[in-house]
Amino acid sequence: MDSKKKKVDEGNKESEIFASCSFSALGLHPSLCNQFQERLGFEAPTLIQAQAIPVILSGRHVLVNAATGTGKTVAYLAPIIHHLLSYTSRIHRENGTFALVLVPTRELCLQVYEILQKLLHRFHWIVPGYVMGGENRSKEKARLRKGISILIATPGRLLDHLKNTASFTHTNLRWIIFDEADRILELGFGKEIEEILDLLGSRPTGSVGNGNQVSSLSNFQGQNLLLSATLNEKVNHLAKISLENPVMIGLDDKKIQPAQSVDHIETAESDEDDGFDYSKLKKSSTGDYKLPAQLVQRYVKVPCGSRLAVLLSILKNLFEREASHKIVVFFSTCDAVDFHYSLISEFCWSPNSQSEAEHTEKFLRCHTLRLHGNMKQEDRRNTFQAFKTEKSALLLSTDVAARGLDFPKVRCIVQYDSPGEATEYVHRVGRTARLGERGDSLLFLQPIEVDYIQDLEKHGVSLIEYPILKVLGSFPLYGQVYRARKFVSLDLHPWVLYLQRALESFILNEPKMNKLAQNAFCSWVRAYTAHRGDLKRIFMVKKLHLGHVSRSFGLKQQPSLVGQSFQTESKKRKREGKQRGQSKQKKFARKTRT
Repeated sequence: MDSKKKKVDEGNKESEIFASCSFSALGLHPSLCNQFQERLGFEAPTLIQAQAIPVILSGRHVLVNAATGTGKTVAYLAPIIHHLLSYTSRIHRENGTFALVLVPTRELCLQVYEILQKLLHRFHWIVPGYVMGGENRSKEKARLRKGISILIATPGRLLDHLKNTASFTHTNLRWIIFDEADRILELGFGKEIEEILDLLGSRPTGSVGNGNQVSSLSNFQGQNLLLSATLNEKVNHLAKISLENPVMIGLDDKKIQPAQSVDHIETAESDEDDGFDYSKLKKSSTGDYKLPAQLVQRYVKVPCGSRLAVLLSILKNLFEREASHKIVVFFSTCDAVDFHYSLISEFCWSPNSQSEAEHTEKFLRCHTLRLHGNMKQEDRRNTFQAFKTEKSALLLSTDVAARGLDFPKVRCIVQYDSPGEATEYVHRVGRTARLGERGDSLLFLQPIEVDYIQDLEKHGVSLIEYPILKVLGSFPLYGQVYRARKFVSLDLHPWVLYLQRALESFILNEPKMNKLAQNAFCSWVRAYTAHRGDLKRIFMVKKLHLGHVSRSFGLKQQPSLVGQSFQTESKKRKREGKQRGQSKQKKFARKTRT
């Protein structure tokens, strides 16, 4: 009976994600439909794809608002490739760029490029490419000179090439796509986007492109697409300046149904008024956020001084309970990522004895990776690729991994540092429970931060409490399992006390680790003070016990001393930098005299 029920539940979940139709039924090119199964392993479109693809094929401007992990990337790439395959004469790379995909981060840029490469495997005359910050600009310029049919770009680098690369041909541009539009705007690219639209002549006043254009489908005008998992005033403004009478997909709370055909859309939409009511966006932006139904969301309330020991205990429990596990842990700062990465990679303990002379082993035996914005581009790319291919791994990251990235088989998301805005919470947990698969999320909160749960509930996010005492009670203390009573406070739990002492001793005896912990402490406090708006009443730095915060980084020193040492190091670096600059000036002056 249980197995039958499980099969029924799995079938229901699939029906909530995937449509009952095929890709060919959506009107896509037969050769392209074959690529979905051969290269991506897709047998049927998701509901959002079934709804969006026919609308995009019709040539209408589109705004898509749907939960993360529902296949939005394929939803906009497939119609573009279909149209390029349907041109009366085969396109050549010398014709320049036909489609432009704007994304917020380098990692998402690479991810979209990989998917595009797979879809274009048989269509070698359609050339994919990308430009983004951190890459060699001269090499990008050379690729643009040769021609890129579908270009994925980050806003800053694209604007640079539009202004300074004369060989960048975009007179045949037909599509502009804003993927993860809310994140693009949150990163401060609003002005760049407006400038890009002006340079490309893609404000909603007519068709895109002029000059020597390739003959295409009859009456096919320029088309802009905007995709976002969350909506706000900035996205509303971008929609106004970039979309002309758009079709809105996924904005209502009703179950998304696949559209019947392109013809059906064209006739149905033609009866509507020319003016579009953007007030719908405002209403949607204050409503519930869309999260996968199969996502189990939990929170754990942990005293500040015990956070580190509890985090490592939970991770150890997860990896020991299930060997093949992929977990992402989010932190607020790059320094925090570096510290926890080094600690988890190096921390060893003696599980069965109080004596440190006994045999020690790594506390967490898992492949650990890190990802943040201060890493070199090559290192970021290697981490991104490694975590995608690993069957079992732990990724420690800042919010650089929170948007749009599709890491296969991520089972659990741990938000060790609060995301702040509810939109960030949505995007962080969106790295799991993708395409109908089950996923778990865990949010760490201090007792002084529990009001944040109510803030999330306003947006339809419901969390249940994590059974932390049960997890802590599963660990052997000196070879014996300790069963804690319910009234035992976490910071007084024998296992937590034991592990905390071991961590503090390890960090104290490792100068490099101690320095990383100090830097992480200082940057964490600065990040905590940066919460905006109503969140300041929840995340109040004045309520923090800095001694306990220091313990959460395994430090025994007083916070004031930690802060002083950090400031001393900063002043020392600045002083040395000035001295180096002065010495260079003196050398230059001597040379000019001689």
